[in-house]
Amino acid sequence: MPTDTHAASHGADKVTIHGRVTIATSGEMRRTLFDALRAKPVNLSVDLSDVSYIDTSGLATLVEALRIARRQGTRLILDGIHDQPRYLLEITHFNRLFDMAGQEAGT
Repeated sequence: MPTDTHAASHGADKVTIHGRVTIATSGEMRRTLFDALRAKPVNLSVDLSDVSYIDTSGLATLVEALRIARRQGTRLILDGIHDQPRYLLEITHFNRLFDMAGQEAGT
């Protein structure tokens, strides 16, 4: 039984990710993000407040979603980032790429 847990859901302009995002679960997150982006919303908020861990495959999925969002004119906003996911974004300097709720872009 895998220890990774991951679930995702989305409304019109919000995607919520839950659990641990690893190479085993990042495909589900990718599908959820891309389904939400397919509607071409003006803003898409990605709620990561219930994500306890994210690995580099999950980070790559977020960067890929950001690239698609920018190409189509959607503002992708990461919300609720804390603990290990925040640390990973900071040490990779990817926090400078993303708009993060409560912060100015690029800070």
